[in-house]
Parts: sequence; C-alpha cells; structure tokens
Amino acid sequence: MQVQSVIPVKNGDTLGTMRGFLKTLLRENWVDALLVPLEAPSADQIKPVVVLDAGQLDQANPLAPVMRVNTALLIARLQRGDGATRLGAVLRACELRAVIELAKVQRVDLTRLMLIGVDCMGTYEPDVYAQIARASAEFPTDEMMHWTRQGPIAPFRLRNACQICEHFTAENADLAIHLIGLNVREQLVVETRAELAEKLRLPISAATNRVKAIERLAAIRHHRREEALAHAAQLFSDVPALIGLIVPCTACAVCLDVCPFWETDAFMPQAKSERHADWQPAANGARVTMHEHEFGPFGELIALGRRALSCVGCGMCESVCPRHAPLTAIHAVLGRRVQKEFHYLPGRSVNEKLPWTV
Repeated sequence: MQVQSVIPVKNGDTLGTMRGFLKTLLRENWVDALLVPLEAPSADQIKPVVVLDAGQLDQANPLAPVMRVNTALLIARLQRGDGATRLGAVLRACELRAVIELAKVQRVDLTRLMLIGVDCMGTYEPDVYAQIARASAEFPTDEMMHWTRQGPIAPFRLRNACQICEHFTAENADLAIHLIGLNVREQLVVETRAELAEKLRLPISAATNRVKAIERLAAIRHHRREEALAHAAQLFSDVPALIGLIVPCTACAVCLDVCPFWETDAFMPQAKSERHADWQPAANGARVTMHEHEFGPFGELIALGRRALSCVGCGMCESVCPRHAPLTAIHAVLGRRVQKEFHYLPGRSVNEKLPWTV
C-alpha cells in the first residue's frame, strides 16, 4: 500500500529541505551512495554525480530545471562494477521510465537501487539554463518552484522533449517526491510503500489533491505533443521532406551516445534467442526448424523499431543533435502504432513485458 508523508519546509527553503532529506538517507545507511544532480563546479553547470559524503549534498539541486544526460544511462554503466553497492538515484520521470525499460532487458538491477523520483516541471537546454543561472544563480529553480502549485510553466522556453511530455509525475519510484499541485515553499510530499515509510520514520498524512494541476499541465503538453507528432508523421509521407531531413545528417552519432538504450544488444534481433525463432509452421501444421541466419540491414530496422517502442521521450538525442532534427517526435511516431496496438506505455511497470518478447 502506498502512503503519503508531508515534510514541512522551514523558512521557505525548499532546496534545503530536499537536501536534508537526502542526507538522512545517506547518513542512516539506507544507501551506500547517492546519484544526484550537483552544482559542480558551479551553479550553472549542474550534472549527476555519485555522492558518498553527506556534506557534498550541500551542492545538490534535484529541482534545477536542466538535464544534461539521462541518468538511467549512468546507472547502467555504474552497475557494471561493484555488485554490493546500494545506490540511491534521484531521477526525473523520463529517467525513471528509462530505468524500468532497462531493467526489462537486464541492463539495470533494481534490487541494488533505491529509486527516488521527483515530479518534473520540464527542463531547459543546458546552454539556456547556464545563461539564466549566470544572471542569478537561483533564478531557474525559483521560477520552477513558483509554478508548481498551478501546473503550467512557460512551455515555449523548455526543451522540445519537455514541451510534449505527458508523463511528468514520479511513478514506479521507491520514494516519490511530489511537487506539482503543492506550494513547495511550505511543504513537500513523499509517497512510498507503507513499510518503507515506517522504516524511514515518515509520518503518514492525508493524501494531497493535486489532480487539477496535473490535468492542467497534461492538457498543455498533450496539445503540443499532437502538433509535434503530426508534423513528424508528415515527414514520412513527404519523401522530399524526409530526404531533406536525412541527407544533411553528418553521422556524428552523438545522438546514439546519449541514448540509454543504444549500449545494449538486447534490442537487436538474434536468430538463436528470438522467441519462436527456432521453428516455423509448415503447410501441414508441423514445426520445421529454421536455419541459423543473420538479419542483416533488416535487423537494424527491427532494432530501431524496438528502441522507438521503448523510447521514454527524454529528448537527449534531440538536444545534442547539431542539425536540431525533431528526433523526439520522430521516435514517438515510430513507436506509437505498436504502443497503441499492445496498449504499451514505456516504463509503466517492470512487470509489463516488452511486446516483442510476448
């Protein structure tokens, strides 16, 4: 059973309250380390860093509206190492969904993780964030907190991926920190399992009503998403426009470097391991063994479709693209048909099987 706990914010210091909560997790050994956005080396250069000492959390800023990398990719890389480390990871909604998808292909071990989700109001491109932060070190975070109670935040200033994101609340987290619908200068709300709340000594409080704020923000995002996907879909029916988009690509591959799903071979079809790949039905209904073979270029298309199916819309590929191609919307268009057919939402549940494995 999920329960909610209200954490009072003293003197309007929301960020200080958040840091204090994270310090408690580290000091009381609930985790061995925390992967959290840090203002390092300065407030305009926020990035995820592994923290072992609670004192380092004085530089933590999980509320900063900026995203340089999908942290799920870092978790997968970190877990290649010491299997004994209990890592707590502070994640945005799209990062949480990416972790769930990676867990389905055995790239992330959830038993060694404490997922700490934070509602996401959206993020700026890093260079835009840096410009704002240099003018006033706390301004971007302050602006974000100003809008949490109502829901909307000036969407045209955010990354394209955030403008069309409809799943921005912290779901599937061990600890979910609610922001949307709340006056975060007065309180934060932590949602978790009842047994974990008891262990953490979190007081159980009445559920907060934040439905209207979430619906308001979702409506804005949905409208923009439909516009973006309609434009991207048009590219596939307009061959000259599609060629005009593809040909200038320099094949720099930076979009692949930042994708949380690119480093795993699990999405690439393999004749030996594919479900039902060792047989095919004959005319008389008997099973006939298939010959081993390579998929060739067609396999790349299959892998592209599978990655699009699991795409959580973090938009990292689009943010780094030097040609500014609308990659987030393109992947959404590619994955939408199969997602609709199988009623599949990437990252919704770790128990929900990938459609191509069913």
